[in-house]
Amino acid sequence: MKKLVRLFLWIILGFLATGLAFWTFMTEAGHSNPMLVVLVVAIYAVGPIGAFWMMYMSIRHERNPVPMILMAFVPYAFLWYYFERVRTRRHMTEGRNPGIHS
Repeated sequence: MKKLVRLFLWIILGFLATGLAFWTFMTEAGHSNPMLVVLVVAIYAVGPIGAFWMMYMSIRHERNPVPMILMAFVPYAFLWYYFERVRTRRHMTEGRNPGIHS
């Protein structure tokens, strides 16, 4: 249950970031400030790059990659994948073969 709530919060965070970038891009203030334009472009560029990374990592490391590939189409789901799956996997395997990571 706790994992489901955390997943839901990550999804809400992704949609909020996309909505904020869209709102900033559509208002007049967003077009007049060059730093804001760069920020919006960065927010929109990070999402697809992270989704491709998430699909690549899930194909290589997951037993059943299909759910993770479908999840990659949720905005900024790669952040959830990194913090909830990749980092925990790395911490679980650090003590097993110390010669591999050194």
